[in-house]
Amino acid sequence: MDDLWELKAAPLMAVLLPSGKGDMLFLGLCVLSFCYLISSIYSAYFHPLAKFPGPRLASFSRLPFAITAIRGKTYKWLDELHAQYGPVVRIAPGELTTISPGAWKDIYLKRPQLPKDPHSQTPPMNGADSLFTADGRTHTRMRRTFSNAFSDKALREQSQIIEYYVDLLIQRLRRDTRDPASREEGIDLAKYYGYAALDIVADLTYGESFHGLKDNNEHDWILGFFLGAKFGAIRNSLSYFYPLDRLFGLLFLRLTAKNRSRNWNHTSECVTKRLAADSAGIERSDFMTPVIGNINEGREKGITRNELNTNSLAIVIAGSQLPTVALATATYLLLKEPEKYRRLQQELRSSFTDEREISVASTRPLSYLAAVIDETIRIHHPTPIHLPRIIGPEGQRIDGQWIPGNTIIGMALQAAQTSSAYWEAPLSFCPERFLPPDHKWYESRFERDNKETFHPFSMGNRNCLGGKVSLSEAKLILARVLFSFDLDISSQTDKDWLDQKAYLVFEPQPVYVRLRERGTE
Repeated sequence: MDDLWELKAAPLMAVLLPSGKGDMLFLGLCVLSFCYLISSIYSAYFHPLAKFPGPRLASFSRLPFAITAIRGKTYKWLDELHAQYGPVVRIAPGELTTISPGAWKDIYLKRPQLPKDPHSQTPPMNGADSLFTADGRTHTRMRRTFSNAFSDKALREQSQIIEYYVDLLIQRLRRDTRDPASREEGIDLAKYYGYAALDIVADLTYGESFHGLKDNNEHDWILGFFLGAKFGAIRNSLSYFYPLDRLFGLLFLRLTAKNRSRNWNHTSECVTKRLAADSAGIERSDFMTPVIGNINEGREKGITRNELNTNSLAIVIAGSQLPTVALATATYLLLKEPEKYRRLQQELRSSFTDEREISVASTRPLSYLAAVIDETIRIHHPTPIHLPRIIGPEGQRIDGQWIPGNTIIGMALQAAQTSSAYWEAPLSFCPERFLPPDHKWYESRFERDNKETFHPFSMGNRNCLGGKVSLSEAKLILARVLFSFDLDISSQTDKDWLDQKAYLVFEPQPVYVRLRERGTE
């Protein structure tokens, strides 16, 4: 009888128990699949975030988020999700985004401050954090060190440097527009804006420009920034997919090792030159002036030399790209809306009789100029990202809604600024919405706009320190160009210009414009 039982049981046991490596692999895959299925069901229906609306696939997988990030279209995806699901959306198993105006203060003014999501950060190349990546006491120490470099007093002192390069820009445009081909076909004004912005921020950081306006120098490591931003977006998206993140990280490091080494050597050399100039007694007011006396390797206060290198590079990248994107976008939008273009030109040409009167200080009171820049940034923010923070284990109420502990949540910046829930005609370029109510061009239909949604440089002690400098620079450049030239958009400019990819910042797109010097035919 026992023998008979063994004979009958043998085939069954052969099925249930793997006998070879292939069978073991198959069994392992089955177990993993079953575990993933259970995990997905839990995440979709029983997770603490299950009550929040969003795409079903995103409730148990980060794949939708990763795909849009790799394609450079996260901002458009978030726009669509919030239009469909409302102010709070679940975009991944453990992550939410919000566009609710009240969420700004609850997320970014919270004390103690909510930490950044480390998965959204690309590690510094030299191992030293910058203001963008540092957290806690390190961030507080760095911000205290740099705060005087971006104060109103510092901006007044730095204005002379900014105005010098804007003069160079106008001279360069005058020279190049005398070429018959340029007058007929147009020039890529975005490229010239980029030259000027890079020269300005390089001089303010390192004490010398990169000579873009003089030599067409599109410095290698600024061009390489966009490749790095793409790789960074892919790496950050894959950071949840072990071991793909490790494999991609190793591949990225190997492919870019030579360029990264050259870039960091150049950065270090620029900082060394600036420090040497100070030691030689050369007096100037720039971003480094209040920092130099606070270099301290002890890390208890001040800033280390490696941190100074990292921050200088971050400042140059941010300080060149933000004004460039804003100016290119403003030019495109103005030329697509002739009435707005004429209004701005009227304000400028009625406020000044000579271009030498136009300065950082003299452009500050111009209401329509400021409104054009604000509306440009609202519609097409240079960095259309969300700003993820991690809720503490105890949970927190965000704009009246309870958010479970350890949830990642961030403000979807671009979606918040273009949502029909908070803005009248949200996708229309209407600088009038930012004018004072007593201004002759103000339109009462914009009274319903909820401007508490509009914080383009974030808020709290992690807001953008250089925001005032970038805005002042953008206003001055736009004022000088529109005062000195009459502009027409060229047919070479892409009709879908605003439909761009964004990896940290929007990728630069050419804006071909025909320029005629004022008073000439």
